[in-house]
Amino acid sequence: MIFLIRHATPKIDYTSCDYKTAQLRLQDYNQTKDIEESEIAKFLLTELFQKIKESNPVVYCSPVARAERTCQLLFSHIDDYIINSDLSEVGLKIFPLPLVKLKVRTWFLLSRIAWLLRLSGEPEKVKHAKCRSQRLLPQLEQGGNVAIVSHGYLIHYLKKRLVKNQFQSRTAFKHGCFTVEVWDK
Repeated sequence: MIFLIRHATPKIDYTSCDYKTAQLRLQDYNQTKDIEESEIAKFLLTELFQKIKESNPVVYCSPVARAERTCQLLFSHIDDYIINSDLSEVGLKIFPLPLVKLKVRTWFLLSRIAWLLRLSGEPEKVKHAKCRSQRLLPQLEQGGNVAIVSHGYLIHYLKKRLVKNQFQSRTAFKHGCFTVEVWDK
């Protein structure tokens, strides 16, 4: 089985702000370990968590603080997890719109759209993110159970690769940003 896990929601200020403030909040978002632990606490009480725990997966984690903190809370019962830089978040730059105030999530959305349209100037392109997801496949298909703790866009590309390789989504849990999906052949 493969467990794809998206990090819990980072605790940052999501209120309306201008472009410059949105840049600072993106830095906070990328550096904080302060996450909504209640999203994970709710999951720890489920049968799905017990199933994952009993399966004793090999755990791979993004080096980004919010993902690593999510991993620590979920897998405190194991001795170690493996940090893999291929699981890092797809880069994001706040798209400059001077004189406009938007909610932080709207800034993030517009910036992600600009990235997808190749307007952001971000060095990592869509094809690079797809290549990273492709490089992860051997680890996922090595046999045995594997857990991946990462970020939304990379997980999106991983799921596409899994579908191409005849995997199917079996069950899922979602609360806030925190998401757990179980995949199997």
